[in-house]
Amino acid sequence: MPPLAINQRQLETLSQLLIAGGHHEVPDLLQASLDRLIAFWPAQAGALLYISPYGETIKVTRGQLDAETNSLIEQAREGFARRDDNGEPIVGSYSIDDSRDLIELPLQSGGQGVGLLHLVVSRTDQQSGNQQPLDEELLVLLVRAIGGEADKIAMLRRAERDLRELHLLYEIGQLLAVNLDLTSLLNDIKLRAPKVVGAERCSIFILDEETNELVLEIPGEQRRYRMPADRGIAGWVVTHGVGQIVNDVEHDPRWYDAISREADFVTRSIVCVPMRVKDRIIGAMQLLNKIDGQPFNEQDLQLLTTLAAQAAIAIENARLYQRLKEERDRLLQKEAEVRHAIARDLHDGPTQSIAAIAMNIEFIKRLFKAMPERVPAELDTLAELVQKTTHDIRNLLFELRPLGLETQGLLVTLQQYVERWRDPSGHDTKLRLEAPAHVPRLPPEIEGAIFIILQEAINNARKHARSDSITIYLYVEEDHLVASVRDRGCGFNVAAVESGYTNRGSLGLLNMKERARLIGADLRIRSEIGQGTTVELRIPLNHTQ
Repeated sequence: MPPLAINQRQLETLSQLLIAGGHHEVPDLLQASLDRLIAFWPAQAGALLYISPYGETIKVTRGQLDAETNSLIEQAREGFARRDDNGEPIVGSYSIDDSRDLIELPLQSGGQGVGLLHLVVSRTDQQSGNQQPLDEELLVLLVRAIGGEADKIAMLRRAERDLRELHLLYEIGQLLAVNLDLTSLLNDIKLRAPKVVGAERCSIFILDEETNELVLEIPGEQRRYRMPADRGIAGWVVTHGVGQIVNDVEHDPRWYDAISREADFVTRSIVCVPMRVKDRIIGAMQLLNKIDGQPFNEQDLQLLTTLAAQAAIAIENARLYQRLKEERDRLLQKEAEVRHAIARDLHDGPTQSIAAIAMNIEFIKRLFKAMPERVPAELDTLAELVQKTTHDIRNLLFELRPLGLETQGLLVTLQQYVERWRDPSGHDTKLRLEAPAHVPRLPPEIEGAIFIILQEAINNARKHARSDSITIYLYVEEDHLVASVRDRGCGFNVAAVESGYTNRGSLGLLNMKERARLIGADLRIRSEIGQGTTVELRIPLNHTQ
């Protein structure tokens, strides 16, 4: 290539190129540099290709490029990638026609080829004017400065973006760590997550394992959207456990647009990732439509994956906290029921007896003066009443917490319970125990829970079964201790009773099942109208001491 000649105006343009700072975005720098290069040469038109350290491709053009010129440029660009350049970069020149040449110069940064510059120059313009020669080395230096400056801006913008994203992730992580209200937590995530990658909206699908559906709540709307757990892109992500980028949802066969239509929201692109707690997937998080119109990329996917991991733990913590609150409320309600039951039992039994004792004492005092010969008989009656009251109080204390559980075990305690038991309603209902002579001992807390469950089952049978006989069975079967309560009473519809807990505000069988769950046991209830009821508790013997 012949040496170039420059005049004063070109020297000023060259100076501007060599100090081409002040640009905050790479495309702006490249466009300004190309404009100045065209003015400096001078050239009729030009095109510039730049590949950032992160693989982003940026192309800018200036002026009219005919089909033949475009074809030459595309051939030169074909297969070009950011790479290490061995040796000095080569400046090329191609003839377009009799009057024009296509100059090709490589963009360099730190010894790497980072792009290509193409200029369309006129042979006549190269040889006119009062100019001084400009050699090839200066040209290479000039274009290399553009590549190096572009790299600096690209790395600076990436560092700023990474810091901004880390700051947002930190803020979101802090919020998630302290928010234990599930509804408020989901709203916080949905409002803040889009800022991480500049998306329009965030959607969180929570997996309802009972119905095998994905549940979506949209901020500001007082309704829930449901869809089958295997439908849509979110359903595919939950089913396969793999994040997805879909930048044109209309052409994706997995796209399920029912929710978008109901919510009146136009979805163009999606990045969606599973939400995991350990090895269990609890839902999916997705971001919709980038605000700048750009497609979602792998970095967006990685960021959302990080955020989804934080969100999944926070959601699970909020769920556990909610369950603890519900458990606390159930325990408080159960405690209130027990207090009422104790008060009722004391009022109907010992309290009435003690009042009768007090009245008898006053009667005997008066009788001692008026008819002393009747006093011994009345004292005998009073002694029987005192013995009965003492027996009732001891039975009440035994039922509340049998001391023998810790020292003698479940079998002996049940034997004592059967011996002491009487139907407080006055009916002649018999309570029997059928058990082998020896059964495995379990930890005291486990045996205590078993006793309470059996006691609850017996009381339920006494109140509702209208049976003349209630039987406790205790035996070992297939590495389980089985404890059951059976009656031959009227029976009931188990499903109907369990479904009516919310309306009745009663805990009933639910308390028994919850106690069984807490000790790792399985509670089974079988009953039919007119066929009696069996409450069976199966406790794994790995609890054995």
